[in-house]
Amino acid sequence: MGLVVTGLSQTGDVSALKAALHEAGYSLDPLQVIAPDDSTEPIARGLIGSELIVSEGGTSVPGLNNSHRGSSFFRNETLADRLGDLEIPDSETDNYVEALERGRSVVAYFAHADSIDAIEQIFKTSALANVRRF
Repeated sequence: MGLVVTGLSQTGDVSALKAALHEAGYSLDPLQVIAPDDSTEPIARGLIGSELIVSEGGTSVPGLNNSHRGSSFFRNETLADRLGDLEIPDSETDNYVEALERGRSVVAYFAHADSIDAIEQIFKTSALANVRRF
């Protein structure tokens, strides 16, 4: 059973969805929105510590360099990666990419087993199209 509910917003306005989730007592933290203009936004994945060789002005080798300076590591995620994070299967990815290209936003909620049915119903009653769970 999938625990991610997805839907498409025609306008990108998810205020009705947020209000419905809040009114039902669900947190907004698991809610994700990928808008057409931010679908390839770089996301920080973590920190590189001084125990790794880096290309920022030299090397840092364990035991030879006592510097504990960390560097941010950024990876420019592709749209397929972001959709994959939403548990959208590869066979469906093209449909979501096409929706983004047409100006729609992809909306997702990471639910728990005991709330998945209610979250799916809230998505359906909040004017989202193609509500699915993965």
